[in-house]
Amino acid sequence: MTIPPIPTNPIETFSPFLPATYTVPEEEDRRRTFLVDNLSSISDVVNDKKIGSYVQAAENQNGEKWFYKSTKVTRNGYQTIAYIPSLPNNTTLTLTRDTTPQFPLQDVTTEFVITMSYGTASRPPTATNAGNGDFFTFMNKGDPRVSWNMSDIALTITSTTDLSAYSGFIVIHYLRNGI
Repeated sequence: MTIPPIPTNPIETFSPFLPATYTVPEEEDRRRTFLVDNLSSISDVVNDKKIGSYVQAAENQNGEKWFYKSTKVTRNGYQTIAYIPSLPNNTTLTLTRDTTPQFPLQDVTTEFVITMSYGTASRPPTATNAGNGDFFTFMNKGDPRVSWNMSDIALTITSTTDLSAYSGFIVIHYLRNGI
């Protein structure tokens, strides 16, 4: 028996899909093992779909199913994140496929549609209970401190104040076949 290689990308360890049918063994000892293994797998998939799996610059199916225009077309939802270790200091930060951090989406096609997106900013306190931590979320427009724009090849974050002490995420939920 060969052991499969250990995945280097966290997304490779998880499949969001469950089998549609199972063949349960008739022998008592094999049936018990089968049930324990499969119930554990079902729990993992359901919990990950409900709680969510977010992997930096990797496309993850988020378990959403979208039906509009036609109920004959099922549109699967996806999500990805861009981790920003330091938000810009009164300037702009542009993420592309060639920068670090990297633009989180690959192969944006003519049918790509965003369903939800937002940013987060975190400046942890200098000590436990110091009272100087600051945490906020922001949409792409509307917060006077920070905003962001995205095209099919780049994401640009603009700050109007020094946010370099903050790290954060840009979270993007989308459809691949939305049009």
